Amino acid sequence: MADGQPAAFGAVADEQVAALLGRAYELARSNLAGLEEAAKELASMSGDSPAAISGARRVALERLARTSGQVDLQVVSLLRRAIEVGASRWTWEETKPVP
Repeated sequence: MADGQPAAFGAVADEQVAALLGRAYELARSNLAGLEEAAKELASMSGDSPAAISGARRVALERLARTSGQVDLQVVSLLRRAIEVGASRWTWEETKPVP
């Protein structure tokens, strides 16, 4: 586990999930002034892959359940908003719903 990020992300786009989580944790630890801008950045990072951002949120939720940390809560919130921002441009037929 590097920089407080989970080491394993499952089978869905591991590198992209890791990049999304890394950036989300970096944003959450900063003096985040603009949640919307951060969410847009994360949605953009996921490209055309709602599965990657959904996977990142799933990992963050699992981590939050274990730690109940403020940074983890901020990451979950950022990723949730990023999903909302990106939802209008993604194709969702082949993805599992985010818990």
